[in-house]
Amino acid sequence: MENRAIIFFLVILVGAIYHLIRDILQIAGIENVFTEIGHWSHGWCGSYCNYVTLPLDIFVVTASAIVIRRNRFGVLGISIIATLFIGLFMWLWK
Repeated sequence: MENRAIIFFLVILVGAIYHLIRDILQIAGIENVFTEIGHWSHGWCGSYCNYVTLPLDIFVVTASAIVIRRNRFGVLGISIIATLFIGLFMWLWK
């Protein structure tokens, strides 16, 4: 895999780790600048919103680390891209 793809998956990995930590802090009721960056209240999921992205975050963190370690895009890379589109759709849904 070329360097641009590795950098792309490193950015995704860092973003997913940030989002996972932010979600955990929000669930714990900790509010600060870190938890408010990129936060958007959604009416469609109510109190479920705090938990809806946890499985996606855990998957993206794990799969990105595997893709970087294997140095191969494959099915996991495609799954990560699909998961990001699902997450984007959930974020934009009002």
